[in-house]
Amino acid sequence: MTATTPPSLVIDVVDTGDAVLIRVRGEIDLRTGPRLERALAPFHARRCELDLGEVPFTDSTGVNLLVRHHREAARAGGALRLVSVARPVLRILRLTGTDALLLPGGGPLGAQDPS
Repeated sequence: MTATTPPSLVIDVVDTGDAVLIRVRGEIDLRTGPRLERALAPFHARRCELDLGEVPFTDSTGVNLLVRHHREAARAGGALRLVSVARPVLRILRLTGTDALLLPGGGPLGAQDPS
């Protein structure tokens, strides 16, 4: 029997001075969510732009994490804005109603719209 290694989560942080761009690649789930949480936590008081364009899957762990960071950032004077979202993740955000909270203007992000 051969065990396969699940895809890892890659997080790149680019601090532009005015904002922090956080690019995420890989799946966000119960196993990888804590890594993303640790990456987002230091930036609650900053304006964060989160690129999920290369995230093919998230479960409730990822949705809860995004909502929690959005609220904590607002309390600390920062902000969280999704600048790119892969279609499967956008679908989950729409199904859970969190698209209105996390997407700019509550609407779809250009070409990522699954409609």
